[in-house]
Amino acid sequence: MKQIFHAALCPLTGEQSSKTDLGFMDFDLEYDGEATYWYFSDLNDKLMVVSQELYNDQPFWKKNRREIEYLLYNEIWPKKNIVVDRNILEALITSSGIPFNPIEKIDEILFYLKKHSDFLGQCFLFREDWDYDPKIMRKIGVNNQEELTNLVNEALEKNWIKEEDDQSADISIALTLEGWERASNLLKISDSDICFVAMSFDSKMFQVFNEWIEPAIKESGFKAFIVSAQQIESDVTINDAILSGIKKAKFTIADFTHHKSGVYFEAGYALGRGQKVIYTCQEDHIGTAHFDTRNYQHLVWVDGPDLKQKLMDKIEVFIKI
Repeated sequence: MKQIFHAALCPLTGEQSSKTDLGFMDFDLEYDGEATYWYFSDLNDKLMVVSQELYNDQPFWKKNRREIEYLLYNEIWPKKNIVVDRNILEALITSSGIPFNPIEKIDEILFYLKKHSDFLGQCFLFREDWDYDPKIMRKIGVNNQEELTNLVNEALEKNWIKEEDDQSADISIALTLEGWERASNLLKISDSDICFVAMSFDSKMFQVFNEWIEPAIKESGFKAFIVSAQQIESDVTINDAILSGIKKAKFTIADFTHHKSGVYFEAGYALGRGQKVIYTCQEDHIGTAHFDTRNYQHLVWVDGPDLKQKLMDKIEVFIKI
């Protein structure tokens, strides 16, 4: 049983928490330190739980607001019994496919349209009375209306989208056949430089990820992609974000330290798609590996430097061939 304290203000927006409590509440948390919680009104009073240290780091929230909003609005956020600390949040920011350049942001627009389209040419209202829908902006990773106008215009020039009425204060757009094809082709993995990482979602493992796993992937010429456990509703289901991440990836690294059921599922899904999977496990946990993966060779690691070197060696001979 843990005590965490209720915050009056959201550190991301500075707005009042949409619910009030008596000042503290007991939660069953996977965390040993002090934590703070509040309710995020923009997302149906979503419960937010973070470490006290992260909550108080206002410069971090201000600097990374666009990225954090992208994570929240795309539901890439740990489930409620996990306290998000800086290790976890930094890992999610760097490895969740957040768009950073104009092409990536245009692709997010195309992905959004394709995901919500029931048929080719279906129009969606993006701008009403000269203002873009703020929830759509946050979901595609754009926080500036002028920037979104420029991105939409570029997509129109490329003939990836079409506009219903270009003379109106309201804008409705739809995918063209070329745009639909581009959105579909982006999921092809033959030329992908993405490595999907499946692992336990606790702070210590996120520290291992930040300091050793991601650098190993980056130095090997690939980009790490992880998705938090927020959308895994049970031990046998997997959410759209995880499926999408695996589909985009060239290969998957599955670390079985702590033997989380989600990792077994994700590794099995990747393997079922014909994707190469690198199995890893910390030395103290390999003895209790599930029967399902015992037939696969695991990289058994002692510490961070050992894991990084073994991953780089394995990627060189197993992936780069």
